[in-house]
Amino acid sequence: MESTDPKDFHRNPLALRGSRLKVEEPPAWTIRRKVKNLERVDGYPITMLLLDRQIAPDRSARYTRYVRRLETAQAVQEAGRIEFDFDPSTQLLLIHAISIFRDGELTNYAKLDQVEVIQRERDLDKGIYAGSITALILLKDLRTGDVIDVESSIVSDDDIFPNHYWFTENLGHPLPVGHQYFSWLAEDHGGFKVAIDNSDSESGLEEEEEDTEWGLRKTWSRAHTPALDLPPLLPIGLNPFENISITSFQSWGGVAAEIADLWKRTEKPGKKLPQELKNLKKKHSGSEVDLIEALVAFVRDGIRYQGVEVGRLGLVPEDLCTIWERRFGDCKEKTSLLCWLLRKCGFDAHPALVSIELRGKVAGRLPSPIFDHVVVYLQYEDRHYWIDPTVISQRGSLATWNSLPFQKALLISKETSEFLDIAEAPGEQDFVRVSESYHFQGNDASMSVRQEFHGTEADGIRGVLDSNGRSSIQKMFTEMVTSTRPEAELTTDLEVSDDPLTNIIVLSGAFTAPDAFKPNPETGRMMCEFIPHAVIDKIHGIDKSDRKFPLGLLHPTEAFHSIELNHPDAKGAVVPKTIINNEFLEFEAGTKNEEARPTLYYHYRSKAPEVPVKDLHRYRLNLDQMSSVISLVFETNPGRDSKSKPVKHKRHWSDDELESQGLPPQTSQSGGSSTPIWLYIAGGVSSLLIIMLIIKYAASL
Repeated sequence: MESTDPKDFHRNPLALRGSRLKVEEPPAWTIRRKVKNLERVDGYPITMLLLDRQIAPDRSARYTRYVRRLETAQAVQEAGRIEFDFDPSTQLLLIHAISIFRDGELTNYAKLDQVEVIQRERDLDKGIYAGSITALILLKDLRTGDVIDVESSIVSDDDIFPNHYWFTENLGHPLPVGHQYFSWLAEDHGGFKVAIDNSDSESGLEEEEEDTEWGLRKTWSRAHTPALDLPPLLPIGLNPFENISITSFQSWGGVAAEIADLWKRTEKPGKKLPQELKNLKKKHSGSEVDLIEALVAFVRDGIRYQGVEVGRLGLVPEDLCTIWERRFGDCKEKTSLLCWLLRKCGFDAHPALVSIELRGKVAGRLPSPIFDHVVVYLQYEDRHYWIDPTVISQRGSLATWNSLPFQKALLISKETSEFLDIAEAPGEQDFVRVSESYHFQGNDASMSVRQEFHGTEADGIRGVLDSNGRSSIQKMFTEMVTSTRPEAELTTDLEVSDDPLTNIIVLSGAFTAPDAFKPNPETGRMMCEFIPHAVIDKIHGIDKSDRKFPLGLLHPTEAFHSIELNHPDAKGAVVPKTIINNEFLEFEAGTKNEEARPTLYYHYRSKAPEVPVKDLHRYRLNLDQMSSVISLVFETNPGRDSKSKPVKHKRHWSDDELESQGLPPQTSQSGGSSTPIWLYIAGGVSSLLIIMLIIKYAASL
């Protein structure tokens, strides 16, 4: 008899073969599409001849077939590894065929004994164990021009939402596609909501219906879809592809109510936890604010951030007694515990579902459990507070816990009907302030540098300091300075001060910059350029070409930077007064104390997460304005006269400096995971890695 304990599915992955992983014919309810030829489009390593997704929600089954032709040697390298990711505790993987078509012959490699089963956790570095299993087949003797045909199905037997199904399918691709199909087979289509986003009347999307013995099959299809070239710096949460979403949930309130029912069953505190709460209440009986802050610290510091999200644990926390006794938990478990403690003390607290990947755009999706993080919402004295107990480096006080970077939240409550807005933090609460002071002797410079990190910026630095140590912070500090002063060398040990009450971290150190003044071959004078690294690090560039998608800004972010020039000829070295203030950004530059020791000052704050396409021209003008004052080239002519000359200089944010984001994820019927706050901003990839990502994305369909 097959074991039903989810833990048993992960102890011996190879034992899954024949039980939770099978090789068999496609299910009878599927329809097999014809594969037609498509001429190669220059510049793309793979041609997708066919993409076919068929879903039968009544059977909790999803069928996928993709047929691709390998056009380059690099594509051959990547395509030889066929991977299927699934969770054996809730899913059954059926491999139907893995075939290679070459010179008119078709060879099927889908044999059970050739399937390697690997337990590969993708989020262990984030403190999450999700029980993911990868079925791997390595294809031999692949060649350029081969056509690979892969068919598989996933059948879910999860009991968390047994009466619901939801899915989102992209109807476009970063590679050229010959034919694409998306079918939804159900006996009752009236129980599902359907939405098509980014629809274009000229896209050629066709819709048809067919009665079958298994129900009505609705199919959306498109032929000869050109590749969509993705620009860099897409806004967080933006899906640039035309896509279709289907869900059985009728409202966001319905999503919140069903999750609330699941969570209610976990409120079993046991005997020891109430006693701990009694001690905390007695210790902080004189101040409600002190008690709230103590409860947050109790969960933040007393429960280690670690998640086990196998099966139903991907969405439902363990009971409170278990969380407290084992002293670890993921976002939903730490949130569940903190909400219970706050409510027991008479405070109005609720767990709130948020999306790291979609941010505020989650509210524009069809209702479904597509969240990947849970935080605490607290209403106290008619004010709203947002607390993430997974951020173990967070300090400060309740007054500054007024924002999180997710924009929208759905309270887990049966009374919930709509999303709540998460207000942005007020200006000058979370920011970086850098002060530099230059002294010169001949052509050499000495510099003192002070970097202040306030609020969430301090939380991030503290997290790095606690995880990686002082040496990593010193390296970061030095690299920030040398990014605009390459010749600078740190001459003192880095000084670090941390005030947890005000939540301010200060880094300071002294540098030398030999030959800071360099000859200007055009004028024969000596010149030195000054650039505010804290500001230019926050500003994204944009090319001059037509862009079809909005530009994502680094948001929320704010930086102040001042540069004091102690030089006998510095009088007159002036950055013109410049002010930009619109719905996207705030920028100010200028000069103080011009007559004695000029101090150049800069301030930048983003005010929106993206710049819409219609406003890109205005943003380009903003960049031109900032470029004209973002650096000062100071020239002097020692030995011949004592007059200095500031030179107007323009710096540009070019395409080479832009970062790129990965492809938007598809969402399906699965649980959520969580990510520490200092990992919220995704890193960029080079143009070469973009090509590699496209190949891997095609291979993972």
